[in-house]
Amino acid sequence: VKANFSELKEAKIKELLAADTWAKQKHILLKAKQLQSEIGTEQCDDMNTYEATIKAACKAQNISLDAVQKKQITAAVSWINPEAEKVIKKVHKNTDANPLYGLFEVGGKVVEYKPDGNLRDHENVALDPSQAVDDLNEAYFIQEVQPHVPDAWIDAGKTDAKDGEIGVVGYEIPFNRHFYVYQPPRDLAEIDADLAKVSAEIMALLREVSS
Repeated sequence: VKANFSELKEAKIKELLAADTWAKQKHILLKAKQLQSEIGTEQCDDMNTYEATIKAACKAQNISLDAVQKKQITAAVSWINPEAEKVIKKVHKNTDANPLYGLFEVGGKVVEYKPDGNLRDHENVALDPSQAVDDLNEAYFIQEVQPHVPDAWIDAGKTDAKDGEIGVVGYEIPFNRHFYVYQPPRDLAEIDADLAKVSAEIMALLREVSS
């Protein structure tokens, strides 16, 4: 095993080779097959119904899943599908909708969707001492992000420890702009003279070889 998977540590190899590990995996597989017999094999593009479906199937098959088993089965039977229904992370009560910060009004409710971590990105927004950081972020987001990614939102959980506003305040030093000293290229006549000199040296060496 170690010869083919050198990145594995001794403890992990020992765990993989243990009979108990495979017995547990077989137990999970058998539970998954029971759930499949109850749920079926038809693809479902709405993950919001998953919890209720699994719960009903477990009850019908008289089986229980702990958190680890449920997570493993879920990972095995699900994948990211951009065409699927958006997954609702939380339904907020007594909260106004604010799409800029991921709170959307759907069917009279304010919902927060589960983000796709693979699509998470950050932007560098120029500071302006005359404006609040949040105002700058929102203006930049509306102008530069929303037109290209309409369903994106600002992560309000990322705040600066000093000012408490959204986004981490930093700085950038453009070294090339401040410290680069332009060196003009040599004159063409000087370059031609060097090339002629090198060519003459090469021809002289060739004559010595052929003589």
